[in-house]
Amino acid sequence: MARKRKADHETAIAGALALFWEKGYTGASTREIEEKTGLTRFTLQTAYGGKEAFFLATLDSYLNNAEAQHFPDAETFTLSDLAEWFESIASEQKIPRVEDAGCLAFNSISQFDRSDPEVNARISRYLETLEGRFAAILTRAAQAGTVQLPQSPEAAAQVLVGLLLGLHSVIKARTEDSMARSYAAAAAGLMRSWEVS
Repeated sequence: MARKRKADHETAIAGALALFWEKGYTGASTREIEEKTGLTRFTLQTAYGGKEAFFLATLDSYLNNAEAQHFPDAETFTLSDLAEWFESIASEQKIPRVEDAGCLAFNSISQFDRSDPEVNARISRYLETLEGRFAAILTRAAQAGTVQLPQSPEAAAQVLVGLLLGLHSVIKARTEDSMARSYAAAAAGLMRSWEVS
């Protein structure tokens, strides 16, 4: 008699997300994946193609959710909203605990050596989507005359992506939350300095 698959796709992905966040790709064993997701080793291999393919499916789900729920809205955000969004990442409500892993997309950047084209595609998607949204917000603000940018909106958007990656680095490396909050406040202060008074 065939063994029943223990978990549906969404339940398995949710369990994997918690595990990969906690331990990272390399730190999560196949046995732990089985325990957290309810999938058998056989199903992990036959339905998903193994650990890395399952991780990629988990990362895709994470990116889909981040883009829909957490990334700045390119159509409605003002520069002030964007500054507040940066600050919120290090807020008491959102900052991960010191012992937690932080942003799964950022962790993927630091865990893989960039030789894996599948992981690179997801990292490019993450960075390009953020840069595109930042640029759209800055372009609208420049067209409305509410900001004075030191360079083009596209170049300023690249600076903001760099600041965001820096913030995630600080969050991952910090020993206390105040360091990340200071960094986020400085990034927000730079953005507010572009506003026309």
